[in-house]
Amino acid sequence: MAEAAGRRAVPENVSDPVPAAAGDPATTRLTMAHVLPLILFPAIGTVLFAVGMPVSGIPLFLCYCGGIGAAVTIVVTGGRRALLALAHGVIAASGDK
Repeated sequence: MAEAAGRRAVPENVSDPVPAAAGDPATTRLTMAHVLPLILFPAIGTVLFAVGMPVSGIPLFLCYCGGIGAAVTIVVTGGRRALLALAHGVIAASGDK
């Protein structure tokens, strides 16, 4: 037991992982969270147009849906300050005073 005192659990020949640079392509991953809105929002807009919603209301409706999704994500992850900033942004963007 005294022999193992002061030794690392990782063997000597294994190096510690070095964090990649921010712009490194290896750190950028395209996930389902990035792709799904790009596919679903135009599809939902098309369906809404097909059922008779006016074209001018579709982007506003989809923006509110995206805002609600962002707010839920922020609440679940515990970002109260970010939620407050998002709420102020939504109120300012809607033009209601």
